[in-house]
Amino acid sequence: MDWKGIFKKVEEDTSESNVEEAKPVEESKPSEADELKDKHLRLLAEFDNFKKRVAKERSELIKYQGEGIFRDLLDVVDNFERALKFKDSEPEKVLAGVEMIYKELQDLLTRYEVKSQSYIGQDFDPNIHMALSKVPGDEPDKVVDEHKKAYFYKDKLLRVAEVVVSVEKEPSSD
Repeated sequence: MDWKGIFKKVEEDTSESNVEEAKPVEESKPSEADELKDKHLRLLAEFDNFKKRVAKERSELIKYQGEGIFRDLLDVVDNFERALKFKDSEPEKVLAGVEMIYKELQDLLTRYEVKSQSYIGQDFDPNIHMALSKVPGDEPDKVVDEHKKAYFYKDKLLRVAEVVVSVEKEPSSD
């Protein structure tokens, strides 16, 4: 066969009548790299969702952090309202009710690790005390009276104590 015959044969084989319709190439099994890429993208999406969920939970936790203590304080408020209904009755019973409510409030503070601290008789400390006045005394720089106690939440100072402090007596000019 010569060249012309070969070209003619190729033309016949490739004519429209002999050409089969193009079939899509079967998709081959995904490669290991494609699988790893897919896993990586899924993990990134899961991690992003996790970060968003944690941020939302943290935001709500901060927003409603006092909910528990306020719910507990409502019981104290209810007891005060009940006591006020009987304000015109026997003073001894009203006083007993107020003392019970005070104990309930102290127990609540203890449950939440809020503690008061009295400093009468101790050295004046400007980090914990605010001196409201000074009085002459035998020992200078001692707390001799408290208008308000210091309060701590766990180990953090919530409120300084408002105190009266002794100062050295002035020598008498006899």
